[in-house]
Amino acid sequence: MRSTSRARLVAVLTVGALALVAAGCGSKKTAETTVAPDTTAAAETTVAPDTTAAAETTVAPDTTAAELTGVELAKARIAEFSKTPTDLGLTEAIKSIPKGAKVVYVQCSVPVCASIGEGIKAATEAIGGEYVAIAHQDTADTVQAAFQQAIQANPTMVMTSGNPREWFADELKQLNDKNIPVVGWSIPEAYKTDGFAANLVTGDDYWFNGVLFADYVTAKTEGKGNVLFITIPQFPVLGIEMQGFKDEIALVCPDCKVHYDEVTVPDLIAGKHISTLIADLQADPSVNFIVTGFGDMIIGLPDALAGAGVGAGVPIISQAGTPLNYAMIAAGQQEADMALPTSFLGWRAVDAGLRALNAQDTGVFAARPLTTFADHANVAIAGVPLQILTKGALTDPAVAWPGIEGFEAAFKALWGVS
Repeated sequence: MRSTSRARLVAVLTVGALALVAAGCGSKKTAETTVAPDTTAAAETTVAPDTTAAAETTVAPDTTAAELTGVELAKARIAEFSKTPTDLGLTEAIKSIPKGAKVVYVQCSVPVCASIGEGIKAATEAIGGEYVAIAHQDTADTVQAAFQQAIQANPTMVMTSGNPREWFADELKQLNDKNIPVVGWSIPEAYKTDGFAANLVTGDDYWFNGVLFADYVTAKTEGKGNVLFITIPQFPVLGIEMQGFKDEIALVCPDCKVHYDEVTVPDLIAGKHISTLIADLQADPSVNFIVTGFGDMIIGLPDALAGAGVGAGVPIISQAGTPLNYAMIAAGQQEADMALPTSFLGWRAVDAGLRALNAQDTGVFAARPLTTFADHANVAIAGVPLQILTKGALTDPAVAWPGIEGFEAAFKALWGVS
């Protein structure tokens, strides 16, 4: 943060994904606005704080610095998001549960999507419903085919993630016309967006993941980072995430050096992204941080780097990690993960679908400190917890991060099931 004399400007953002979609995050990012001391999620009717630009800013009560810039700002935000979330934030009970509900999940091809599917399945079983997963390969034709299968399954609600709506626009309209709720996440749009009951992890949320990446690098290197950033912009939200990193690193660490690599899903499956990183490290042994677009990109990376004799001791960070990432964090092979509670997300998606079926609002949650930006109003307001997980924050690396302890019982209580 900073005073009126240090307001921030960032360049216009346009992110492309394949030849089919362009996703943007806005044109400016200005100083964070004043936030309330209470940072827990509010009840369903609570609205987010004003997200218009403010000249003078205030930080959380436990932040002693009157004005934060550069490394100080980065450290303050990392401290805030190292805190453990505790409040589910939902208080309104579901009015009714449809008997024999069929929950259809149009599932993407990367491992984290399967992990989220486990949460959807458990939540569906909790309401006595039927769970159906239809996998695809994250291409326009396979996504469309998966949605067509979903419609033919006569679902009660449909879940999906990651891909641009252009790939399934006709099918989405068919589902909307049938009043079948579609709940998404990791879609480069707003939380409340046309055609969806809710978009639980927004484009702005991914942009903010990039901000946290930049803050983490800056805080840990004291503003002297030499970074390799590798991602898969085939997923539109990951292109947005990379832009968030670029915006923030320019602000908090102007002297940091960054090299960007863009790979594809087939590259990831074949492990070519690892070869790319090895070549980068061989070309520049002074690299002191590796940032990956999401957790699955790190699987196998530490061992490969060790085998190639490069990157020893270089911290690696990600977002949306799985227990495989947590095991590497516990073993000292990965530095941190900007954690996505995969099982929680599955339950939250079912909850959003149930609320839509009952004409109940999915809720707007109070923004946390240091998360309000002009043109990025959807950061952390969808009710999905976010925490930076390091070795000391892990209680059991073998299980998915819950987000909020005991969330299953909390959702069941709202649903009126045992």
